[in-house]
Amino acid sequence: MRRLLGVLVAALVVVGASPALAANQTVSVGDNFFTPNRVGVMPGESVTWNRPAGGIVHNVAFDDGAFSPAPPNSGPWTATRSFATDGAYRFYCEVHGGPGGSGMSGIVYVNATGSLPPVAALSVLPSPAQVGQAVSFDGTGSTATDGSIVKYEWDLDGDGTFETDTGATATASRSYSAPQALTVKLRVTDDRGATNEKTRLLRVNAAPSASFTASPNPIQTGQFVGFNGASSSDPDGFIVKYEWDLDGDGTFETDTGATSNTFRAYSSPGAVTVKLRVTDGTGASGETSRSLQVDSSPAPLAPLPLTPLRPPLSPPQSEPKPGACSKLKGKRRAACIRKRCRKLKGARRRACVKRVTRRQGS
Repeated sequence: MRRLLGVLVAALVVVGASPALAANQTVSVGDNFFTPNRVGVMPGESVTWNRPAGGIVHNVAFDDGAFSPAPPNSGPWTATRSFATDGAYRFYCEVHGGPGGSGMSGIVYVNATGSLPPVAALSVLPSPAQVGQAVSFDGTGSTATDGSIVKYEWDLDGDGTFETDTGATATASRSYSAPQALTVKLRVTDDRGATNEKTRLLRVNAAPSASFTASPNPIQTGQFVGFNGASSSDPDGFIVKYEWDLDGDGTFETDTGATSNTFRAYSSPGAVTVKLRVTDGTGASGETSRSLQVDSSPAPLAPLPLTPLRPPLSPPQSEPKPGACSKLKGKRRAACIRKRCRKLKGARRRACVKRVTRRQGS
């Protein structure tokens, strides 16, 4: 319809009629958005921003500073700008947006056909990627408003040059040999020659390296062994999780989180393959294993027989001295000696009486 209006204007000029106004596009100013936020016009045409009455204040300004915006207000208001030369002109609300397409913003494309350029879309999987892993780049979400996309070009090494041209194929892939962070780009071109670009930040990550010690090794059944994975490392980040397969069944059943050590005991003898898996902050992981030898514990020694307790020996008994009986004679003396030996018992008593009697008689 706009192109037909241009033809009618030209016809009127030919017949001497008064010239008509250039074709005009309208952008509606809503609460925190412009509709549409992408507009295409030809050189000499204009765009009008229309804000009906509302509760939030807005205005329209341009990145190039060539348009004097009115102070923000809630409306109703209109603002019109004419465009004389080809180019892309970004606009925004000074209250809710900013230059460069920030926040509440939009763009006017001025070209010979008044058409909108294509919109590039780019997905990257996986992201982050691991060193040596194939990364897939997909631009199938790109669209061409006023035509069709005929070419996809890629900057996959982040040097700013679109070195890979896949023609009308919207996908590409490659791998990376070293850890790095780079900005990859896709440029799409439509059948009118208009282009658009999309960028993505890609991180190429080196997987962590798992390492651990088992001490002591070998062990005996029932004895505890300590496992320490503190020697594990990550060349471009840090380890956030340690997982252990301590029973050798292939399943990492013990998760110690960010703690690098654990321990356990084993009830059965044999060789056990213990594994450690470490994971870094980007989800990359590394594994290692170590053989642990569990030996049978020696049989316990037979208990020694218990020795029966014996009563303590009586303190040594001294034989009585005959001094008190020495003044007696005969039977009275013998009776005195026997009486003093009565404190002794058995053979000691008899020997006492015999020796004292013999000594007394001497």
